[in-house]
Amino acid sequence: MADTEVKEEEKASRYEQGIYSYEMVAEADDARVEAQRIARLEKQLDYTRPAFVLAFYKKALEDRVFKTVEGFSYLVHLRNYLESRKEDLSGVIPPIPADYMSERAHYRMLINEVKDNLKKEKKRSRKLKHNNTTMGIVIAALVVALIAMLAIALVSDNPNILNYERVLQDKYAAWEKELDEREELIREKELELKREQN
Repeated sequence: MADTEVKEEEKASRYEQGIYSYEMVAEADDARVEAQRIARLEKQLDYTRPAFVLAFYKKALEDRVFKTVEGFSYLVHLRNYLESRKEDLSGVIPPIPADYMSERAHYRMLINEVKDNLKKEKKRSRKLKHNNTTMGIVIAALVVALIAMLAIALVSDNPNILNYERVLQDKYAAWEKELDEREELIREKELELKREQN
């Protein structure tokens, strides 16, 4: 079982290079070597001299120096740079031939782009689903809090917008009862006084 896990880890690391993944180990290794070569070229390439970059770009196209998707992406990067500095250049910037890469590598690049887009869409979909779940939980909590507040307000003795009529009626009933008791007490005292006087 440990051997299987090691093989899967080796497979994943061998077949992936940069943002691309490859079906065959040899292709991934070629891409890794080409990426290292591109990194060295980037250190030497003087972007302050667009004419020099144009000469390098033309030579790379002519000799078909790059063989992998990594190299093709680098050519696109150089082309974009040259387009942005077109006013500094006297020559024509040749386009990258559509058949520059092998047909298989070209289709693989397109497939990788589609896969990347699908991954991004799935991630966005999961995020929306998570947000909807979170929102549902928050709404449920707010509804429970609202019901609890209404219950407390209805049961409370303090007057509020929900129970003010009942509280006032209870208060007036209590006052009326108290007044009746006092009146009764006063009548009894009056009767006692009348009896004593007689």
